[in-house]
Amino acid sequence: MDDFPEAQATLAAPRNTWVRFAILGAVQLILNASVSVTFAAGPAMQRELGLSRIDLILDSAAYGLAFSGLLLLGGRLTDRVGQRRLFTRGTALFAAASLAAALAPTSHTVLAARFLQGCGAALAAPAAMALLRVVFPEGRARAAALARWGLLASLGAAVGIVLSGALVAWSSWRWSFGLLAAAATAVLALAPRSLPAGPAPVRVPVDLLGAVLGTFALSTLGYGFVMVGPHGWAAPQVLAPLALGAILLAVFVAAQRRVRAPLLPLGFLASRQRATALVCALLGPAIGASTAFLLALYFQQVRGYSALQNALAFIPYSAMLLGVGFVAGRIVARHGTRTVAVGGLAVIAAGLFLIGSVGLRTGSTPCVLVGLVILSAGIGTLMSAAVVGAVAGVPEAQSALAGAVVNTAILAGPTISLALITSAADARTASLLAAGDPAAATGGYAFAFEAACVVFLLAIGLAVYGLAPRGSSRPAGAVGPVGPVGSTARTRPSAPSRADRQAEHSSTPA
Repeated sequence: MDDFPEAQATLAAPRNTWVRFAILGAVQLILNASVSVTFAAGPAMQRELGLSRIDLILDSAAYGLAFSGLLLLGGRLTDRVGQRRLFTRGTALFAAASLAAALAPTSHTVLAARFLQGCGAALAAPAAMALLRVVFPEGRARAAALARWGLLASLGAAVGIVLSGALVAWSSWRWSFGLLAAAATAVLALAPRSLPAGPAPVRVPVDLLGAVLGTFALSTLGYGFVMVGPHGWAAPQVLAPLALGAILLAVFVAAQRRVRAPLLPLGFLASRQRATALVCALLGPAIGASTAFLLALYFQQVRGYSALQNALAFIPYSAMLLGVGFVAGRIVARHGTRTVAVGGLAVIAAGLFLIGSVGLRTGSTPCVLVGLVILSAGIGTLMSAAVVGAVAGVPEAQSALAGAVVNTAILAGPTISLALITSAADARTASLLAAGDPAAATGGYAFAFEAACVVFLLAIGLAVYGLAPRGSSRPAGAVGPVGPVGSTARTRPSAPSRADRQAEHSSTPA
């Protein structure tokens, strides 16, 4: 570890800069809240609209599939259209779709509105991260902002659970979407006057073939994982989309090697540190969403909680994420991404052990709640380091690409994790039922948390190796310069010309 005397000074930023962060962060928060808003509202939607279980799953998945599938295209359009312009257009589409979901008279209308929400989110999210890098200059102020940005995905998911649970209890599930629309509209009113326009648009070619292949590959894979819950791993409804998605992904990768301006330059993922940071960015939301899903079932089915009580159980979780947000930037700046990420993974493992092996095994709700708070601290710490590490060394011209890739990892985590962890819980529950165990459901939940604990213990080794800086004794990601992760460069390079930015997009970075 090393200390920099200028840390406190350079972490500070003008007040209007943090106002801009609040505007951008509000959108990142509501985009991720929309992922989980149906967790508590789902049963009420099911009753009012007459949804089947598959309908409800598809309504929940449509947002995430559109969001994740279109992110890479959103990153490229950000460069072509302009950062603030695409940010406002994406936010406007999200607001309109949220209002449509709030007013939806049928299940088909909800499904279409959720899909359009995801399309708007895919445009706004990469533009928001690109603008964040414009608002904050290189150095510790940017590192602090990125560390806090990393928390917003998990915090947004928690806010979605608390918000929808409270509104279902007090009013209607429709208000969950109505408030999302209102928040997005408020951002739209502030953005033109408060946010910079960003660099001038660069008229690089849009890789339409790559956009189609990438979108269909990610969406088809996501759909396959979503269908694991109702059908199981061996069902054709699961195997067919997973196989097709894998083929499309392979074709996408091959196509990216041959086009002049690839949607995703493959060299962007060649850095071991960046690839590991993206895995960490996937793991944090993955375990957060899976924990929220399993504990909602446990609290409501085993403990008899109402939707409101379930929402209240997650308030300490959200409060801990907020608390971590106040110190995350300084922790990452002082200790580096590897140390913070390893610590976050270890704390997550401890929280999972307390929830599963102690709380659920003994029937102790206080232990479950304490474990949930510890888990929250670990997720916040991990995500702070992951986002800083994932964008370290990314040229300014690739800010939107970095935002798209980071958000894709964040969104992929819950989809994959929910399929794996619910399968583990269901299989263990079925085994215990066959053995006549009266607490089979609780045993299945406990086993799923224990299995996740093992995964995160193994991930510690991955982070120790993958985030190790090359050729530097200082912490990786301690400052956010342009250069390799862990680079000792501190000087700010000259702003790239329009031609330089275009060249960046048409070549593969080293």
